[in-house]
Amino acid sequence: MIAEYLDHYYDHFSGRRSATPPVFEKDQCYMMRFCTKLPYYRFNNSNLTIVHFKQGSGEFVVGNKSFKMGAEKFIVLNPGVDWEFINHKLDYIDVLSMVVSDTFQEQFSHYTKASSTKLLDDPQKRDREKPYFIEQAFRAENYRSGRLLEAIYALSNHKKHALKCADEHCIEVLKALYADQKKGYDLASRIEAKKSSTKMETLKRLLIVNEYINDNLEKDISFTELSQVSALSRFHLYSSFKNVFGQTPHQYINSLKMSRAKSYLEKGQFSIGEIADFLGYGDISVFGKVFKKRYGHCPSDFRTDS
Repeated sequence: MIAEYLDHYYDHFSGRRSATPPVFEKDQCYMMRFCTKLPYYRFNNSNLTIVHFKQGSGEFVVGNKSFKMGAEKFIVLNPGVDWEFINHKLDYIDVLSMVVSDTFQEQFSHYTKASSTKLLDDPQKRDREKPYFIEQAFRAENYRSGRLLEAIYALSNHKKHALKCADEHCIEVLKALYADQKKGYDLASRIEAKKSSTKMETLKRLLIVNEYINDNLEKDISFTELSQVSALSRFHLYSSFKNVFGQTPHQYINSLKMSRAKSYLEKGQFSIGEIADFLGYGDISVFGKVFKKRYGHCPSDFRTDS
């Protein structure tokens, strides 16, 4: 953990530092860094909020829904809705959090929708239709916005890091979020359903499956397990997952396992047997066959130390 953030809350946009969570003003943007044991926090400001966890865990409660957070994950909390954070373990959490004011977000939303002529005629116009981002704990490395948050987090760890323009940071984060949102709508369009609300609800459940798979690659994940996690029937899950991701759940799991195995092999940190065990292959020969089918070479061919 970085010493300057330990037991402090620091806003990179204003340069203000405090020992307690700040009181947010409604029409300002913030970029907070902190490493604290924050036990509980209620956010009544209702602005668009993006939270990236580098370390630690906790739970966000939004209405009657709750979202478990963990290391290397992020969540987008929609504007217009209050939420609570609970740190059940009371451990340190290392967090980068951005709050985007309604004015800024609404002007950006207008920019994304308006024609070039309208942008010139009324540059300060606001699109007051609230955006809707899927509220879920996402693995940062799998999304453009998550990777951008990781990059901003890394920059904020350097003492020489000076934020020259808060607006530019907010614009880049919003661009990434809107791009991910568009990709989400594109994926939802592949789902066989008449209503757009049904398509989006199905996509949410498939994304839950995706996160579950990524979090449990070391296990032997059963199809029944994925059906239970998603609250979808096996038939609905199979068809929708294949339409959205282009692979069956089983094919997708093996694809991710082989990708991670290749990364382990290239780093040379573990033996082939250890990697097979890590990824839930009890038989090293089965692991070798699956790997060769994917990459056309035996696992030993990817060892940097061989």
